[in-house]
Amino acid sequence: MRIITPESWRPQPWRNGAGVTHELVRWPDDDAFVVRISVADVTAPAPFSEFPGLDRWLYLLAGGPVTLALASGEAVLVAPGDHVEFSGDARVAATAVARPSRDLNFMVRAGRARAELRRTSTELAGAAVVAFAIAGEVSANGAALAVHACAWATGETIQLALGPGALAATLVISPR
Repeated sequence: MRIITPESWRPQPWRNGAGVTHELVRWPDDDAFVVRISVADVTAPAPFSEFPGLDRWLYLLAGGPVTLALASGEAVLVAPGDHVEFSGDARVAATAVARPSRDLNFMVRAGRARAELRRTSTELAGAAVVAFAIAGEVSANGAALAVHACAWATGETIQLALGPGALAATLVISPR
């Protein structure tokens, strides 16, 4: 298991140039990745980059509210942990940003994963697993995760423990 803290994030421009993202994980580390985990700073209304062939989950971490235009209608992310799921093929845009926000993005090859917001402890097992600390006391395999840190593992289980009021976003990638 590897713990990734905000100090180790790799900043890069959005694919469409409309903002900045911080890449935490790309697995495998090439353009044909199966999983990409990033944290984006959204400071103004802008379209999201399209990622055909991927499933996407977006979680509000801080700031906002942020209003998103989705094919299914409008979604407003107000509090940390608020989230939406959409296809990487979809045209999505932030249409209103009340305050700059920080958003967690899970992007996975279509049909290969499930993502969930967790409020209670659990065991995570799959080809690869992620636990991202959104708020409160979160630990993975006994190691404390600072807010906005994540635990990433391939081929091993993560025992996720959450204290009262804690929030974590989890991602479990299925074997092929």
